Order: sequence, then C-alpha cells, then structure tokens
Amino acid sequence: MLQATPKSSAGAASPTSSCDVAVIGAGMSGLVAGALLSKAGLDVLVCDPQTRPGGYLAGFRRKQFIFDSAIHWLNQCGPGGTVRRVLSFIGEGAPECAPLRRIRRYKGQSFDELLTDDPEELKQDWLARYPGDREGIERFFQDAREIGQRMTQWGRLLRTPSSMNPLELVRFGIRMGLWSLPFRAKYRWSAREGLDHYFRSEEIKRVFATERDFMSIIVPIGWAYHQDFQSAPPGGSQSFPRWLQERIEGAGSRVLLGRGVRRVELDRGRVAGIVLEPKPRRQIPEELVRSRWVVATNDVLTLFRHMLPAGTLPPARLSKLERMELYSSSVTISLGLDCPPEELGFGEEMLILTRDDVAREHQNCGDPSRAAITILAPSVRDPSLAPAGKGTLTIYIAAEIEYGDHWKTGGGLERGRPYRRFKEAYAEEALARVEEVLAIRLREHIEVLDIATPVTHWRYTGNHRGSLMGGRPTSANMRNRVARYRTPVKGLLLGGQWAEYGGGVPVATRAGANSALLVLKQADRREFRRLRDALDGR
Repeated sequence: MLQATPKSSAGAASPTSSCDVAVIGAGMSGLVAGALLSKAGLDVLVCDPQTRPGGYLAGFRRKQFIFDSAIHWLNQCGPGGTVRRVLSFIGEGAPECAPLRRIRRYKGQSFDELLTDDPEELKQDWLARYPGDREGIERFFQDAREIGQRMTQWGRLLRTPSSMNPLELVRFGIRMGLWSLPFRAKYRWSAREGLDHYFRSEEIKRVFATERDFMSIIVPIGWAYHQDFQSAPPGGSQSFPRWLQERIEGAGSRVLLGRGVRRVELDRGRVAGIVLEPKPRRQIPEELVRSRWVVATNDVLTLFRHMLPAGTLPPARLSKLERMELYSSSVTISLGLDCPPEELGFGEEMLILTRDDVAREHQNCGDPSRAAITILAPSVRDPSLAPAGKGTLTIYIAAEIEYGDHWKTGGGLERGRPYRRFKEAYAEEALARVEEVLAIRLREHIEVLDIATPVTHWRYTGNHRGSLMGGRPTSANMRNRVARYRTPVKGLLLGGQWAEYGGGVPVATRAGANSALLVLKQADRREFRRLRDALDGR
C-alpha cells in the first residue's frame, strides 16, 4: 500500500505544498470524491476557479432572494437512494430532501396535464378521455411502473466495472443484463417512435412535445410511481456543497476556491501534480502542488486540449469526445417577486409550456417565441429562499451557445453592450409569452431580474458549449465509449459528468464516489474495501 501524505491544516496552497490527491473542480462530483478520500485518511486538495463551491449547485443571492442555478427536481435523494447512501457514508447531518407530491404540469394550447406521485390519476383521466387508446394507455403505464422499479434498483449497481475483479465483472454483467431487460428496445427509440408504439391519439403525443428520446418520457412516469421525486434541501441546492466542504475541511483537507488549474504536471507519463493559475493582481505566480493522483471533474475537452501535453489522448478518442452528443445549455431567467408565486397560480410542480403548432424538432430551438418554456417556483417548495410575503420564480429555455450569432458576441464570447441588449430583449419576449399563456401580470411583480445565457453557463463552468450536464446517454455516445473514468495518464482519473452518461445530482454523486474508489484501490486496500462494500449495499 502506498503511504498517504501527512495531512496539513486547511488553507491556501503554497508553492511547496503537496497532497495525496488533487481534485479539479468543486462541483458535486469533485466534492463527493474529496469528502470520501478525506474520510479515508488521504490528504486532498479540491480547487475551483469560482469563489463559491458547487458548480451548477452553487446558486447565488440577489438582495434577500436566494436562487438555485440548476435543480429542477431531484431523485435518488430519499431513503435508500444513491445520493442518501453515499452522503450517509461520508458522515452525519447530510442535507435531506422532501418528496414532491405535484411533479410536472404539461401545458399547451390544447391540453393541461398534471403528473403527481400517483400516476394512476393521470392514467384514469386519459382512459376516460381517450377510449380508443385504452390498450396503449394500459401498456404505457404498466411499462412505466416496471421501468421505475428498475430505476429504484439502480443504486445496487452503483459501482463502476473499472473497480471490479474478474469474478465481480461476470456477476455484474449478469445483473446488468437482467436489470436492463425492460430498456433494451426502448432506449434506442426516439420520442416519436416510442409514442407511436403506444398511442394513436395525437393529443397524448403532443403532451411530451419537448422530448427527443423516449426514455426521457417514460422514466419520469416510472419514478413517479415509486415516489422518487424530491425537491432541493432546505436552503436550496447550495446546502449540498456547503456540507461537503465542511466534511472535507473537518477531516483536515483543503478546498481552495477562486483558484483554477492551469495544467496537470506529468513525470514520465505519470501524474506529478497540478499547476495552479497565477493571480497577477495579487502578485501570486503560478504554483505547483505535487500529488500522486488527480481527479479531473472539469470539462473533458479543456483537460485534454489545454491542460495536458498535445497527443496525451489518442486522436481517435479525442475526435469521439469532440463529437459527443451533449445536453443543451439554457437561458435561465431568475426572478425575485414582490408576492408569493402561489398568488400568480404557481405550485410546487415543474410547469412546461409548449405550443401545439411547433414541431418536436423545434421545441428546443432556443427561440423564445417558439421553444418550450419550463418554469419553477422554488420558494413554493422552500419559503426560506425569499423574504416573507415574497417569492422566487425561475424560467428555463433550452438554448445553444451559437444562437443569435453566439448571443451577439460574434463567436468571441466577449460580453459587451450588444450581448446585454440581446439577452434583455430575449428575456422580455419570454416573460411576455408567459404572461399571455398563463393570463397573469408577472412583470408587475418583479423586484429582481437575473438573466443567464449559455455564455454565462460556459463562463462559470467551462463546460463545452455551456452544456448543463455533459454527455447524453445516447446509443452513439455509448457506442463510442465517451464516458470513462480512466485516462492514458497513470494517476489521472476523470469524474463528474464526463465519467458517466446522464447528469444531475445522482450521476454526479455516483461519479465522485467511483473516482474516489479507484484512487483507494491503489492507495489503501482496507479503505477501498470499506467504500466498495458501502456502494454495493453490503
């Protein structure tokens, strides 16, 4: 077993500092990895260029309003869920998430449907309204229930095969084969193919107009059957990174904020450490922090293009990463209101507004006059996010970084007056549409208005194209094996949304736990077995 470096007190890195593991990125995945490795007795440095931990979970405050950056809903955060299991292993007092009763409201020009934690309510409503689709409706909800049951078992398959011995790999392969039976055909279906398989009624198909993949339609219904939708913990999504930072620093390791990583230092093909970016205004030069392992949870293309020597990744593999099918970015309009959102008709559910006359392929086009609009009222779920008698509202529109000549930056992503005018006009058009569809006077109640574009998301996360969650779980991505933990560099592991398909808190937690497990497999076999057994539910 390699001996761990003695821990130093928490604080800023110095030119002569060293640690066992350097973690690039203080998002959910990096902090989970750092907390698990610190708990195991290793000296860890987690660093991030932002001044607040959390990545997309960092959130922000405007006046007395607290805003989440990304959470629409959570799953696997309830009792027995993946996130709860991992956080409970890290320590006591982890943030807890309340279940959602009202989950999604789908509203178009010709429909208004509500999904609750009892999907039978929606099923019975459809059976009464669409008798010609009875057989398909019955099959759809039955299959959704079965898929939901499988998804609740996902936590039992938490561990990456990269951490397994040959016998474990055989067992894992058998379990995965049995687990995936209900998915085998469906995960290849487009949304149109899947809906056509079950329904003849265009009215039903129109409800799910925003989805490109059929699994994005049926899986949420399955989660609802098994009450696996939760809201953010009290205080907002920021509660997760704050708690994890406390666990890391309480174990004697460090979280260094406001300091990014310029490059990963190598020595004869193996990790030697990281080089921190200089701070010219503070007269701080770039600094080398020696480490035996590096867990990179930051953007994978930035890592291989700019932070490692050219040619570190074989050209064929780099090309596959460049062609990766990504989740989109978004425009996020955060509103502080002078009244509770309930007074304007908003509830705890996520509201999705669509236009019946817009084709599926254009529902996520980014155009505020045509694209689907998603609305959340976080302060309905958690009143502590706003002053008494007031509330918060967040509006999301899927968008790409190229929209509107790169948001009037001309491709350079430099924010000037044209950029600010363009995003303000964009938000004004979106707000006017919300008012018209819901017949409310929303703009009269706005005290705080914050507009984030894909350029904003790119600036704060560094993610390629401002993607919110990295690589999608598509057949092309899986065929190309774009999500991996291991790299050609010894001691360098990937984490975050680049090591797993999909996104969100459960996937980030899974990735952080597995990257920590792979480090421990080399660093401390006893601690490896402890974490392995916890992830396996032993």
